[in-house]
Amino acid sequence: MKKILAAIIVSGTFAAIPASAEPYVGAGLGLSRTDARNTSTKLLAGFQASQNFGVEVAYNNFGGYRGATATAWSVAMTGTLPINPEWDILAKLGATENRTTMPGSGRQSDLLLGLGAGYNINKNVAVRFEYEDFGKLPADNLGNRWRATNWSLNGKYSF
Repeated sequence: MKKILAAIIVSGTFAAIPASAEPYVGAGLGLSRTDARNTSTKLLAGFQASQNFGVEVAYNNFGGYRGATATAWSVAMTGTLPINPEWDILAKLGATENRTTMPGSGRQSDLLLGLGAGYNINKNVAVRFEYEDFGKLPADNLGNRWRATNWSLNGKYSF
């Protein structure tokens, strides 16, 4: 059911993007929380369909997790509320597929929620500070399902 919901969200979002959409790419560093605190990395790409709405795809590496690595692929609808020409507030709602490299571990699909603030340096360059909740990771060897959250500082370049 979650995969069907994610497919509907993605399809509807891409259908709503006009030809004048502004594409962007970015990368970030952060602090993740799984079973421990770790340094995280992020790569992202998206389309800002209008001043207030867009869609974003991202890859997150949460660092160490139970002697292995935890990662996530996500797709989300974004909502942006401009405060003034330089500052805006960002919210995300989407789907994520969380993975670990532990033997016998699988994938865990979950809901992605995020909030952040952005500062536009100029028309093309911006920085964002974000908090994202990726839901639960796949179960470890003991059956525990840890949540994955991430605080990150991201650079963004719009074309």
